[in-house]
Amino acid sequence: MTREVQQFGKLDVSVEGCDAYLEKLRKDCKDLMFKLHKLVAVNDELLLRISGIKCKSNSNCKVNGASAKIFCCNTPAYACPLFKTHKLSPENSLNVDIKDIPVRLLQSAGNISTSRITAFLELILKPISTDFCKNCPDELCQDSRQYIGDLLNWKERLTKTEETGKQKQVFYIVAADVKALYPSLCRDTVTKALECALEKHSNFNTNAQKIIAKLNEIYLNNVVTQYGDQL
Repeated sequence: MTREVQQFGKLDVSVEGCDAYLEKLRKDCKDLMFKLHKLVAVNDELLLRISGIKCKSNSNCKVNGASAKIFCCNTPAYACPLFKTHKLSPENSLNVDIKDIPVRLLQSAGNISTSRITAFLELILKPISTDFCKNCPDELCQDSRQYIGDLLNWKERLTKTEETGKQKQVFYIVAADVKALYPSLCRDTVTKALECALEKHSNFNTNAQKIIAKLNEIYLNNVVTQYGDQL
């Protein structure tokens, strides 16, 4: 299987400025939310919480002040490297070149222009993705904690089986340490998987499915972070 590694792109703020870039990003997301609202895929409350727009009697008005829910923070999130020196042997840790140390990029992506859209997508896509992954075999694994919980459940069931004297069940456990799986997934692959999940495991019509996929694409491609002195 071939992988297309997604690289971070440097944001050229000299052309229009960071504020203008993020403002356009907010407008694009708001316009898509309007379209979802017209398709009755988003109710009045979600429209208010995501876009800060209150709909009443088929008219829209911008909510100002503390009641406005749209993010207006123009300060990008920060990213920093986490060097995984525990992967090195004691002999190599003293003389290894820094470029050869395994590293994980940590991103603090809170309070940015896509934060509300991220929360919205998490709200509607989590049950869809759960249903999508719970096929046979069950491929749903949210994180290491859930995986460990599954192992403990299997152990408990086996213990009960041994106590009752019934035939033991046989489980084959396979663990894989995948390097940078999610950042390395091709954007087209993510979009196609999402479109498939929405088509088979949601009640959204075709137009709403396309808009949700577009919002997800915008979110994936526009998490603006600051690494050092570059955006």
